[in-house]
Amino acid sequence: MNLFRKRKTGNRVESAFNIQVRQSIEQKQRKAAAYLSRKTQYWNRSSKIIALALFCLLFGGGCLLLLLKAIIHF
Repeated sequence: MNLFRKRKTGNRVESAFNIQVRQSIEQKQRKAAAYLSRKTQYWNRSSKIIALALFCLLFGGGCLLLLLKAIIHF
């Protein structure tokens, strides 16, 4: 086990493929963020909080449902 082994702090050389993948992911994230920002620019604070609460309830409920199904069927 290498739990207490020191990590190398030198400069890592990234391959061209890794750089291209990283830049592609960052570009897509920025594009999605800009799109969502444009769609919600006229929402007030309470609308954003309600949307966040609905999102959390929806996906939290889905996760809870999957968890309960896994426990019950086990």
